[in-house]
Amino acid sequence: MHVFLTGGTGYVGGAIASRLVREGHSVTGLARSDEAGQRLVELGVEPRSGSLGDAEVLRSAAQQADVVVHAAVDYFDPAFGAAERAALEVLTERPRQLIYTSSTLVLSDTGPHPVPEEVSASQTTLQPFKLAGEQRVLEAGGTVVRLGLVYGRNGSGLLTALLSSAKAQGTSGYVGSGEARWSTVHVDDAAELFARVVVSEKAAGLVVHAVEVEAVTWRAIAEAIARNAGVAAVSLPPEQAAAAGLGPMAEQLTKNLWMVPTRARDHFAWHPVGKGILHDLEYGSYRS
Repeated sequence: MHVFLTGGTGYVGGAIASRLVREGHSVTGLARSDEAGQRLVELGVEPRSGSLGDAEVLRSAAQQADVVVHAAVDYFDPAFGAAERAALEVLTERPRQLIYTSSTLVLSDTGPHPVPEEVSASQTTLQPFKLAGEQRVLEAGGTVVRLGLVYGRNGSGLLTALLSSAKAQGTSGYVGSGEARWSTVHVDDAAELFARVVVSEKAAGLVVHAVEVEAVTWRAIAEAIARNAGVAAVSLPPEQAAAAGLGPMAEQLTKNLWMVPTRARDHFAWHPVGKGILHDLEYGSYRS
């Protein structure tokens, strides 16, 4: 199968690219630079020069593909939302299998119990462009994969930043009581789910949660980081955590993002095999 992939040089996108190539698919990846193109070649992906703003490049590549996987994202670029919106206008022009990478952050707060895929996203999400993207893709008959907190391969910007901060500051902080539970997923397990969705005939119009069965508290995450860094884990009030660099994310870390992977399991026979975020933080890829 021929897959067109955006974001193939990113943390999650790179894992997806590697998995698809190993499965024997022909993968074309969008490359914004020569360096990105070389990285794609190293992954076994054919680079297509261009960016999300190059409508004709996107249109041509998508028309030549059996499946489009949109994994490109930049949470730190305030202009990314507009760029993605324009790109999705092109990628949803013609009926095809389109798989959109979203985040469980669109739910904002799931409350004290895990929720299924039927629960609607929140209008107060910290990622409004992801909410808009989900709506556009679902209206076009595509598939939305919501990623939990991704870990593994010594990646994930939030986790590596927290680990670096713990080493620099001498403490590993959690916000408030730290009892907020978040669902997580190993990056390789996430890539495995994408590979299953790519070949499925049952994916159109679905939201799918890419999460492990067990959720983890932020206090447990902070304590695992503390053991890694050889420091103490401490509670921080939200305002102090925000001032320390977490910004609006500090308040989000006091809310539950706890969901179940019902459709991933029932529709795609997906069963994650990662040892868990706490093991990886303390003993695995995040050990330096």
